[in-house]
Amino acid sequence: MAATKIVRLLANLGFKHTGSTAEVIATSIDKSRAKRRLIANGVSTPRYQVFSQPAGFYRYNFPAIVKPMADDASIGITADSVVTTQEGLLHRVDYVVNRYHQAALVEEYILGREFSISMWGNTRVTALPITEMDYSDISDPLRRILTYDSKWDPSSFEYSHTPTRCPATLAPDEEERIVDTAIRAYRAIGLRDYGRTDIRYQNGIPYIIDINEIPDLAIDAGFPNAARVAGYTYAEMAEQILEFALQREGMQCHQPILKSLSRRLQTVSASSD
Repeated sequence: MAATKIVRLLANLGFKHTGSTAEVIATSIDKSRAKRRLIANGVSTPRYQVFSQPAGFYRYNFPAIVKPMADDASIGITADSVVTTQEGLLHRVDYVVNRYHQAALVEEYILGREFSISMWGNTRVTALPITEMDYSDISDPLRRILTYDSKWDPSSFEYSHTPTRCPATLAPDEEERIVDTAIRAYRAIGLRDYGRTDIRYQNGIPYIIDINEIPDLAIDAGFPNAARVAGYTYAEMAEQILEFALQREGMQCHQPILKSLSRRLQTVSASSD
């Protein structure tokens, strides 16, 4: 919740900032609250149930995936997060509750392709090229998930065997359906300026499985990569996000300031190559 506190502090001090509000960040991090908002706005998301302790009966379909309810960055998600029995589910709930000191969110596990959709804008929201997670090196379909290791541990098998493809190969109608769902989720949650949604696609239905209201903007991260595929340099991407925020606030940026920012970002980008 550090991001929520920082953004709330900025707002309380009267500073303007790019990206979503503290309220939206809090909603996105709280998976059950985000899912309620999606459902209320008619956006498809896997059916779910919250367990505050390892007791009770799961009322939906197996397989299911068990996640910490109020964490992001795949914290608490491992190769064992997908369960197929009531006993296994409660065992995993026990792990989450005791290890992370919070409730567990259990949702139906969608067997299908997984996509990440980076978007930006406010009055008009547009999607950048879609990214697909390539799980072809992972034979077990129940382990085809973005675990903590696959994101953050370079020594792990998952990290080196879960590449991404951008742009994803999709039929025009599939892409339209996925982008439409992603943008409706963006608006339902109330994202501003830029954001990302993760989707599982099964039987023609895109299911929102995660909302990332302040996606990582490190040079090698997913959002900058999608912008790069769309033809933006790293500096141009940052300038565009700033422009969206300024337009939203009814402000204009002096060109010398924008050019100075662009030069700094180009230096950062060049030093990382």
